[in-house]
Amino acid sequence: MKITIKSILLILPILIFGCQSLGEDLAEIPLSDQNITSSNEIELKKGEKIAIWTKCNIPNAVPNFKIKYLIEENDKQIEFDSLFPISEHIINSEASEEDVVEKNFDDKDTLIHKENFQFELKNKEFIAPKDGKYTFDFKLSSKSESFFDSGFSIILRKQ
Repeated sequence: MKITIKSILLILPILIFGCQSLGEDLAEIPLSDQNITSSNEIELKKGEKIAIWTKCNIPNAVPNFKIKYLIEENDKQIEFDSLFPISEHIINSEASEEDVVEKNFDDKDTLIHKENFQFELKNKEFIAPKDGKYTFDFKLSSKSESFFDSGFSIILRKQ
């Protein structure tokens, strides 16, 4: 296995931030390009903090996407914005490579080198302004059509 700069950049944050407490996982919400996906209602007390993490499984180490989100409390919109793939906190990162032989249209073998990167990014923290039941809605967007074949989800963690 070749060690690349991309691999080192993905693994380095684990060494730096690996000992921090992540909190309690409340929900993992899969994302797709055409749908808005939502959490179930989450009951929060005033001042409780939720960390929003993006879990990525992509073919390159440089993510190019954004996630629009909406947070509602008792069906009232309280926050609407976008998350971008920039974070100081990256965990659970793995890089893998493989060479795959595929047949082309002439029935000849073609060697294709594939890379895959898996990691989680901490994108945002939300602090409940008051006691209530909160829902979190998300929509993935990217300029690349093939990008949506990758695996994405949001992880909500109570801190």
